[in-house]
Order: sequence, then C-alpha cells, then structure tokens
Amino acid sequence: MNTEETVAAHYGRSNVEDQLLGIIKAAGGNPESFAPADLHGADQLHIGGAAATTRVAHRAGINAGSHVVDLGSGTGGVARHVAHDFGATVHGVDLTPGFVDTARSLTKRTGLSGQVDFSQGSILALPFGDDSFDIALMIHVGMNIQDKDKVFAEAARVLRPGGVFAVYDIMLLGGDIEPYPLPWALTPETSFVQPPLAYSDALAQAGFDVDQEAKALAEGIAFLEKALASGGPVGVEAGAMSNLLTAFKSGLLAPVEIYSHLA
Repeated sequence: MNTEETVAAHYGRSNVEDQLLGIIKAAGGNPESFAPADLHGADQLHIGGAAATTRVAHRAGINAGSHVVDLGSGTGGVARHVAHDFGATVHGVDLTPGFVDTARSLTKRTGLSGQVDFSQGSILALPFGDDSFDIALMIHVGMNIQDKDKVFAEAARVLRPGGVFAVYDIMLLGGDIEPYPLPWALTPETSFVQPPLAYSDALAQAGFDVDQEAKALAEGIAFLEKALASGGPVGVEAGAMSNLLTAFKSGLLAPVEIYSHLA
C-alpha cells in the first residue's frame, strides 16, 4: 500500500457510525433525527473537540455567508458544527471511504444535507474548480500529510482572492517523537509532524500571508487527561492518547493553530 492507502486503512478500522449512534441511543435520543451537539463532540477527533472548532471558526471569520471547504473532514463533525452553529455552507473531503459514508449518513440524520456535502478523495488533488470557497479548514490532518506544499497549493487554488486558510494541527516543538502508536499513526512511516515554521514557510510558498499563530498546549494536556479518565473519544486507543499526552508534557509536540489569507 502507498502512504495514502495506509492512512485510509488506519482510520477505517472500526465501525464508527454504530458507535456514534450508540451515544444518541444511550442518551435516550432518536438515532434517526438529532442535533449535531447531541454527539457531545465524539464526531470531532481533535484536541479540544467542539469547543476548539468554535474557536477556530470564530478566528477564521466564518459566518452565514461563508462557503467553506473542510480538508480531511473525517466523519463530518467539524463540517456539521460549522454549518449548524455558524450558518455556513460546507463541503468536506476525506480519504477514507467509510468516513465519507458515515459523514453523509450522520449529516442526513441531523437535517443538514442542504448545507453540508462530502466527497471521497485526496486533498492533494481537490475535486473543485479555482476560486470556489471563502475559507479552508484543515484540522488535525497535516500530521499524515508528507507533501504539505501540495496541500497548501491546492487550498490556495480553490480559495477566492483574500480567502482564509485555518490550520489546526499537532506540530513538532523539538526532539524525536517516541513512542508510537499516536492517534494518527501506528508507526513513524505515516507520521509527518513538522514545526510551525515549516508550516508558515510552506504557506508563504503557496501565496498565503500568515496572520496569527496560537499554541493550545495547556488546553491539549487538560483535554487528553480528561479523555483518558473517561475512556477516550470513539475510535481512538487509550495507548495512543497516553503517548500523545506524554509528548505534550515533555514539550515535544503541541496543538497549534495558524491562520493565513491569500495575499
């Protein structure tokens, strides 16, 4: 398998949809019709969950008139949140077929199919024309992307002039990353964590001006400690989360947000 196939297989190992619908059932809700918030952020597998999505959306300037592309949309939690809470129109793209199927199913059950759509494919070659979107989001995806230059060039291509690109990834602060597994990779072969400066340089090469950078390390530590105490997010192994927490506490890795716009 090539890198993209290995990454897709990593994320497609479990039946996430059944687990997510189980959350609705356990709370006494109707699994055929529910609000995005009823999943309690279990469909948003990034540090900070739904609260972090709200923060990123505010900082990116998303509103009811925004056309947003979500790069690496997973099961669609971010896309649904942004559509429901901010009124935006969102199109998500993800490599994993099972995630796209789940995203479409959950979106239909939340009544958001008119605002949110998904495509299966690589964010290295987006299935959209030039100047199609106002804002691009990439949340906890870059750790699996070796060729970030190509992703950022694609984001620049599909964004309109002045468009905003918000990236929220786990980034390297120093040293070697040990041990594996980590939530995004079982081994180093599919992990491509880089420092914030590498992101900023790649963004500049793609034509973006960086406006803001924010590190959410304290939040990340608190989030992982709480997640581990409660059994963790759906589909994420406790050992991988524990390793990530250790990397946060030792200063090797941190969750970092970078906001930029097309020059």
